[in-house]
Amino acid sequence: MNPAISCRIGKTFLAASLITLPALLCGAIGTVGASDQSPGGMIRPAAQVPLAATVLGEEVRTNDAGEMQEIILSRLFDRYAEQHGIEVTDADINAFVERMCRGTRAAGLTAEDELSPEEAAQAGKMRRDMGREWKLNRAFYRQYGSRIIFQQLGPEPLDAYRLYLQEWQAAGDFVIHEKAFDDAFWRYFTDDSIHSFYEAGSVAETQALERPPWEQSAVGD
Repeated sequence: MNPAISCRIGKTFLAASLITLPALLCGAIGTVGASDQSPGGMIRPAAQVPLAATVLGEEVRTNDAGEMQEIILSRLFDRYAEQHGIEVTDADINAFVERMCRGTRAAGLTAEDELSPEEAAQAGKMRRDMGREWKLNRAFYRQYGSRIIFQQLGPEPLDAYRLYLQEWQAAGDFVIHEKAFDDAFWRYFTDDSIHSFYEAGSVAETQALERPPWEQSAVGD
């Protein structure tokens, strides 16, 4: 993202609301299984949409494996954040805004245009997402360790994700009923060929999640 835009966006961040992960991993999806379309385009009631999964006692009815994955991850990552008291604070937001604007000024860039209310809301949501995701990832890595992958929006503790999800699955807190969706759900976490990993045991790996993204993404870092 253009740092000038980031600076503008950062100034709207203080009044924005908190949301959930991922970036990969998972914005709000809306009502789970409220309705679906039949092949002929007719809207079907939720009871007629296949039961793809159950997560924390909630039925997930969908014909889409990707939607199922998003819902499961959203619920379980939210639960982890609740259990560990993970949230984005005003201090986090202020640090992010200051860091991005400092980088913008250093690069000789300006941000003259004002954001519309819609852009401001979207920008604030994105900033809180980014901060919350980093805090989640750092907590996962500190608890489970193991390998970290490169991602465009920041490093991810891939094996920690998998271990966490396997624990909840083993406890029966989420079940994939649609077996055809099972491989699709787990592929991101088990197929090494689709990822690039930090060198195991390297300083880069051990420090990858210690600094928040707003300290790594400013111009000149």
